[in-house]
Amino acid sequence: MSVLKDKSIVLGLTGGIAIYKSASLLRRLTRDLKCDVTVVMTRSAQKFMTPLIFETFSGKEVITDMFTSKNDIVGTRHINIIQRADLVAIIPATANILGKITAGIADDALSTMLLVAEPGKTVIAPAMNKNMYINAVVQRNLQQLRKLKYHIIEPETGELATAEEGWGIGRLPDEKTLIFHLEKAISAQKKSPLAHKRILITGGPTREAIDDIRFISNPSTGKMGIALAETAAKAGAFVNYISGPTTIPDPIGCKTQHVVTAKEMKAAVLDLYKDQDIVVMAAAVEDIRPIKATDGKLKKNMIPKSLNLEITDDILLKLGKEKKDQILVGFSVELENELENSMAKIEKKNLDWIVVNNPRNDGSAFATDTNQVTIINKEYKKTTLPLQSKADIAKAIWQA
Repeated sequence: MSVLKDKSIVLGLTGGIAIYKSASLLRRLTRDLKCDVTVVMTRSAQKFMTPLIFETFSGKEVITDMFTSKNDIVGTRHINIIQRADLVAIIPATANILGKITAGIADDALSTMLLVAEPGKTVIAPAMNKNMYINAVVQRNLQQLRKLKYHIIEPETGELATAEEGWGIGRLPDEKTLIFHLEKAISAQKKSPLAHKRILITGGPTREAIDDIRFISNPSTGKMGIALAETAAKAGAFVNYISGPTTIPDPIGCKTQHVVTAKEMKAAVLDLYKDQDIVVMAAAVEDIRPIKATDGKLKKNMIPKSLNLEITDDILLKLGKEKKDQILVGFSVELENELENSMAKIEKKNLDWIVVNNPRNDGSAFATDTNQVTIINKEYKKTTLPLQSKADIAKAIWQA
């Protein structure tokens, strides 16, 4: 369940072409997440879309003027609405509104409300022309807002509004990314124990080349690792995610590094390990590799009847030997005697926790959106979680 469910949100809309994305975002918030959303539009925003659209999706009057209202007494409305809100979101935010917030200007309903709003409860999503975004004054304003602890959703680089603009930074992120950052801002208010922790997570498979076309690997997709990474990032952690080859998008809100082989995974992990508070090895690192890979592609008549293999380095064992103050969490895939085999790994690899899953259980482990796991700590206390989404499994692991 999303932390946004049933929350009270003020959605501020300013005059940029990206405002069209705010309509579907509002619909998602009100229809799917049952949020109580009050929409506030600047005069410029109304030039791009009419208040009627947002009134329809919110089921409430859209505030367009400081001193007029169909229903409420306007005297202290700008204070009361903000004080009742769990979150204030300015999506999209133009260069103009960034300047007003930074300078403390209150010359319309939205800018006045933003003077009342706490920075820690305010999310700002800049979206504008690339030249406007990189302008030194705009960047100075954004830096000041970050220092004041406003939540800033960084714009994406991509295709911009007009053919003349072409490709560049300044694009408003998609709905999924916006929701992620709204959830992160709500979660930050709860002071999660993960907040400001440095966390390293691995996910996905590795591949060991037979030749330039063929390889040895496993069915891991990285879904469990991504669920762990996004959940930690929402809770305010600084997450480094190291991903093996996979087809699914990188986790939102994380710094992602891509690797292919077990050797590359080991190097990437060890490079970051000493600076981490928590390390979760959720990747399915391949245990074997050909002793020598063939350049090019082996022709059928040249494929050997057997391959000379060697064992890849045990990354988790190496981390356990070098562990100082880090919390070290491993994942274990076992088909039989899974609990006994996994508990042996806790002592051997100096783990604080191990998460056990068996791919023979329906809906578990590889290439599914669900999982069923048992979490074991270093005192061998076991917590078995029923089959549920990997997102919910991730939340339970972090709460263990």
